Amino acid sequence: MKLRQTILILSSLFAVPLLAQEYDELGIWSEIGIEKAITKSWDVGLDMEYRAQNKARFSTSLGTSYKLNKYLKFGLSYSFLYSEKNAYKDKSEGEIGSGDWTKGYKLITDDWYPRHRFSAEATGSIKLWSWFKISLRERYQLTRRRERNVNRLVHLENHVTEIIDWDEDFNPITEDHVYITDKTEIKNYPALTDQVLRSRLKLEYDKKRCPYSPFVSAEFHNSVSKGENMLLQKIRTSAGCSYKFRKHNEVSLSYTTTFYMYDIEEDATIRLHERRHAICLGYKYSF
Repeated sequence: MKLRQTILILSSLFAVPLLAQEYDELGIWSEIGIEKAITKSWDVGLDMEYRAQNKARFSTSLGTSYKLNKYLKFGLSYSFLYSEKNAYKDKSEGEIGSGDWTKGYKLITDDWYPRHRFSAEATGSIKLWSWFKISLRERYQLTRRRERNVNRLVHLENHVTEIIDWDEDFNPITEDHVYITDKTEIKNYPALTDQVLRSRLKLEYDKKRCPYSPFVSAEFHNSVSKGENMLLQKIRTSAGCSYKFRKHNEVSLSYTTTFYMYDIEEDATIRLHERRHAICLGYKYSF
């Protein structure tokens, strides 16, 4: 029975995002992790994540953390991300007049591309009244994307108005003709290195021997890639609850809202000052 329940939880974490992949407004994020304690203060972990929201993203992370004392913990990690950039049309139209005029668009095909991410973080936490925990996490994150070339379809419609005859009042009788031209060109995306400082404040219920731990958090993503001043990329807020069962197993459910302020990668599927929402499902096995 225990094995059947575990299999059901793991399969649902990835089945639900696949069903919701076509929806832009509400995404589904799922994560599965395993954590091994080397000593009382040192542990290592492996995480796999799949996000389905407008475009899909797979990621695998390997990390380690060391607890210096009950107030301070440090961590390092490496992540491999495989992301999808959805097709979109870059529309353009010429001026419509009495003569020839042209309209068309540039279509970027679906494209998958890898990224490498390195992170270093420090988390400070305090506990009040033996049940209320406050933590502040500061994370430095460096993401590297290699240069890549993507095929782009250029579609042009040339509209020509021709005089084919004259009526009895000597007015021209015209006829419109459309000449379609399609060609393929290569769109170059240069290599990109993004450096971000992520500051997260988290409040949670953390009472001993209680399996439930509700929480709320707010995280600020500040880019330090361009210039000396920090540039706020996005703000992410979360509210949810984790549930620990059978000593080594933990599941979590949360609702996340991301407010985009600036996009370093100039992703055409994201509008600035846009809010995106996601339901996050998680499972972790610790031993």
